[in-house]
Amino acid sequence: MFRLLTVLLAFGFSITGTAQPALKNHSFKDSRGRSIQLHDIKGHYLFVSFIYTRCPVAEMCPLTMTLNKQLFKAWKNNAISIPLKFLIVTLDPANDPPPTLKAFEEKFGLDSNAFLLVTGEDQAISDFASEFNALGFPSNGLISHNSRSILLSPELVPLKDYKENEWKPEAVLKDLIDFHSKQQKKS
Repeated sequence: MFRLLTVLLAFGFSITGTAQPALKNHSFKDSRGRSIQLHDIKGHYLFVSFIYTRCPVAEMCPLTMTLNKQLFKAWKNNAISIPLKFLIVTLDPANDPPPTLKAFEEKFGLDSNAFLLVTGEDQAISDFASEFNALGFPSNGLISHNSRSILLSPELVPLKDYKENEWKPEAVLKDLIDFHSKQQKKS
């Protein structure tokens, strides 16, 4: 029992059911080269995913982008008034400067009002990714990495972690609606 408790606490679960703390502020550069702060995005639910633009594995970054785009379409098609933005963070800042992210954004036909593709200093990206156990490291000229997407509250509190592109846009949309409904009942 103690080992299970230690593991649960290590991954941010609370015995008392209290919420995780809000994320600290992080600095990024967006696909247009503008400096932004994570706290600038407060006030919207935020769906965060980690990618890199040169990823050759169809089941990894390209699928992550496809799933994000499907989630956006489902959110938009259902005319849901819950504020939602998408933060796509590169795990390869050395090879994904703003112009590369801009081309990637255009390649996937992303709505720049909803999607924010970001890069930054190596350490800044590493620090942000570590908040979610998102890992990426150089391997044979590519980036070996896991796949992570996370739903954050408007206060930037992690609500749910979606692993390895096993999530479905409809399930995330349901989670978003459920979390928002619970928040509205508290207000």
